[in-house]
Amino acid sequence: MYRRTSLPACVVLVLLALLSARSVSGQVAAVRGAIEGTVIDSASGVAREGVTVTLDGNARGMLTDVEGRFAFADVAAGTHTIRTRLISTRSTERSVVVEAGVIVRLTIGISSAAVTLGAVRTNARPPERERFEMSPNVGTISITPSSVSHVPALGEPDVLRTVQLMPGVNARNDFSSGFNVRGGESDQNLILLDGYPIYNPFHLGGLFSTFLDETVGSIDLLTGGFTAPYGGRLSSVLDVTSAPATQTGLHGTASISVISSSLSIGSATADGRSSWTLSGRRTYADKLVAAISDKEFPYHFSDAQFHAERALNSGALKITTTAYAGTDILDANLGVFEDSATKGGSVGAFVFQWSNQLLGVTLTNAWHEHAHLPLTGTGDSIRVEQTASFTRFATGLDLAAGALALSNSVHEFRLDGKLHWYKGTRERQIGYETSTYATHYDVNTSASAAQLFTLEQHPEALSVFYDERWKPSEKLIMELGLRAEHMTGRSWSNISPRASAKYFVTRDLAVSAAVGTYSQWMHSLNREDIPVRIFDFWVASDETTPVTQATHYVLGLEQWLGPLRFMRVEGWVKQYTHLLEQNTADDPGIRGDEWLESTGTSYGLDFVLRQLEIGTFGGWLSYTYGVSKRSRDDMSYWPGHDRRHNVNAVGTWKPGGNYVFSARFGLATGTPYTNIVGQVVRRVYDVRTHTFQKVSTLEREPLGGAHNSSRLPLFQRLDLGVSRTGQWHGLTLTPYVSVVNAYNAKNVFLYSFDYTTNPPTREAQSQFPFLPSLGLTVTF
Repeated sequence: MYRRTSLPACVVLVLLALLSARSVSGQVAAVRGAIEGTVIDSASGVAREGVTVTLDGNARGMLTDVEGRFAFADVAAGTHTIRTRLISTRSTERSVVVEAGVIVRLTIGISSAAVTLGAVRTNARPPERERFEMSPNVGTISITPSSVSHVPALGEPDVLRTVQLMPGVNARNDFSSGFNVRGGESDQNLILLDGYPIYNPFHLGGLFSTFLDETVGSIDLLTGGFTAPYGGRLSSVLDVTSAPATQTGLHGTASISVISSSLSIGSATADGRSSWTLSGRRTYADKLVAAISDKEFPYHFSDAQFHAERALNSGALKITTTAYAGTDILDANLGVFEDSATKGGSVGAFVFQWSNQLLGVTLTNAWHEHAHLPLTGTGDSIRVEQTASFTRFATGLDLAAGALALSNSVHEFRLDGKLHWYKGTRERQIGYETSTYATHYDVNTSASAAQLFTLEQHPEALSVFYDERWKPSEKLIMELGLRAEHMTGRSWSNISPRASAKYFVTRDLAVSAAVGTYSQWMHSLNREDIPVRIFDFWVASDETTPVTQATHYVLGLEQWLGPLRFMRVEGWVKQYTHLLEQNTADDPGIRGDEWLESTGTSYGLDFVLRQLEIGTFGGWLSYTYGVSKRSRDDMSYWPGHDRRHNVNAVGTWKPGGNYVFSARFGLATGTPYTNIVGQVVRRVYDVRTHTFQKVSTLEREPLGGAHNSSRLPLFQRLDLGVSRTGQWHGLTLTPYVSVVNAYNAKNVFLYSFDYTTNPPTREAQSQFPFLPSLGLTVTF
């Protein structure tokens, strides 16, 4: 289904040079020296990866590699100070005397620190603070696995449900874990698992995400103005990283909830050079419903994920593998959820199934000691990364035993490489990304043996980028990038500049700004006006389907109010061209009328006040004001995800005794919908009887008003949760109870109308009712 990409000769040469290069241990200059070191755990002696090591304050810095190593080349002779920082450990400080022509080697031991507010205030610096000081970090939000696990949820913790509560992110309703970011459409989010793209990480039409809570190590959400290494989407980047196993021997976590059960096991070697985790999950809602009633719920989903890491040679060379497979099967008699303008039809019996598969491998090599590679010159450290991945998404819909059958699949085979090097206060990246796609879209009916529509595409995309970050002064951080892209399916090329900057007014107060252009050539056929994301079909840009583009403008201010608390305000504007909407009145026999093309603008303001999840209290208060507008021909309208005001307050409290209490309150104004203004019965004139006859015996046909001219009422919801951790026979048990919609607010999902009565009536269909749930997590 896919063809291997043919790389331009120049790209092949660069790739071969990067892969074949070896570190060169340069001779230490006659009047300068160097520092090499290893950071280890004081108690176990195991090397510590990811420790921030700085030289003479923040003049130069780097992170330790998988072997705990760091190195500073070209250091002036004299006395210098080495500092280490890592959350939940005690910061260390070491004086080092450097002599001309000598490489100083040292080992630094770090020890765990009790995570108490006092200790954190004096020593530990969380990653958010490091990012604040070292990068522009425009629109960047980090979410910890602890934050996800403590947010009250339906059944079990969910990554995407937590993402929905962040500033700039809008969830259409309770029934979807999909999200819209800063006025963008739902398919404009680049979702990565360990750096590999995944197309539809949702279960049950978006009710749950495919990410298993036990496997998640870190979550970064980039809501706008993201840098040149990211491409292919217009609105945001969600980068989910798997957690490597850190304990020796077989260990794991088992979770049971009212929705599903999951199991995650893993192990690591004593030297920390290898680790693996294997996780699986299956819902049993179908079995549960059948066991307690005579009803059927003919739906289930399953997930499986594998992640492994291995350090080779001296430890600088590292290989990482991630594999994922998820399947949904729905065999039922259900109706399609639509907005009130089109509600009234039913597709009857249907079989619907979809699946995601992902396999990715990453090879990373790092050099220190006057590191030198072609095109880079000498640096404090250099890292080369090469990635290969295969992603597949497929879906099929069978209505009434073949009366109408739809199928869609998209395959993406991707190669990408990065060369990342540091020298002093400068950080540079250069890289490429090449993808081969194979899409198939088919609509047919067995009743008439007719092929209504078929489409096969095999485009290729090639991107190269350069990004550089540096500090011209102690008060200013700059980052500039350039991304060049080409796509064969439309013979389209583009250059996207990206720029961001941060100016420190004081040590704890900074102003930031970013601007950039972005492009997208993979499009979902999902209709934004339908509240539930059930049908997601993907196609690529070609001679009749343009590439969508957007420009971001972001201006922000960030103020730290203490070591664990900060406030951020960002204003943003996004301008779109060639936005695509599905044309529901297209002619299957005509190629090129599948889309309605429009332009658009979104603008707004995000605010977040966050208490980092360390110590007794944690959580955040977020508010987003946003306006989105679309224009097509002579018509302007608000898209279905346009939500003007959105507030989320999330908090956790750890009073002691191993209890954790959590709460979330959401308040938001309504989204647009097309109201029903009347109904008609279609009739035709019978020339034989000279009377008007009904076309069919179906319901009356609704007549919609102006497109999205009405709005749903105010949304409000309170969720509560509590958990307790204890020990039993060597096991760690964490039972939890949560309540969704604690005071049973009647939040409107859609309206249905009945014009057979006089006067006509309107009935509101609600979102989640009062829903208690419980679960148990067992760690062994």
